[in-house]
Amino acid sequence: MKNDIQQTLSDHNLKATDARKFLLETISIEKRPVDAQSLIEIMQKKLGVDRVTIFRILNTLTAHGILRRLEFQEGKARYEISSDDHHHLICENCGAIEDIPDTMVPKIEKEIARDHDFLIKRHTLEFFGLCKNCQKRVKFKD
Repeated sequence: MKNDIQQTLSDHNLKATDARKFLLETISIEKRPVDAQSLIEIMQKKLGVDRVTIFRILNTLTAHGILRRLEFQEGKARYEISSDDHHHLICENCGAIEDIPDTMVPKIEKEIARDHDFLIKRHTLEFFGLCKNCQKRVKFKD
């Protein structure tokens, strides 16, 4: 993992600072996209890094395509490692986030690009609703 992070930063001509490496390690072990405030709290506690530096790192890594910035209509940005294309299921009740693979969208994306003569560089797709656990707790009225 650490060698991969070092190599990733090197591949993007970025210096492998302790703060950059720690931030990437922290995000990579999380099972869901991490919000900036959580990263700030963790990094200030572990490394003593100030919030401006953390935002600068997040912006740099996002600009280089190493991180993906996500917004799930909750008033804050979340970050995840840019990897294979996938999308998210977001529970509006408990906040659970689940990755789902991108199996159908590439075909649709090609059709949209062709039909509209449009160069698509990126896309996002999130589904909002209730997870299995919250569905059990919420009673729906007919």
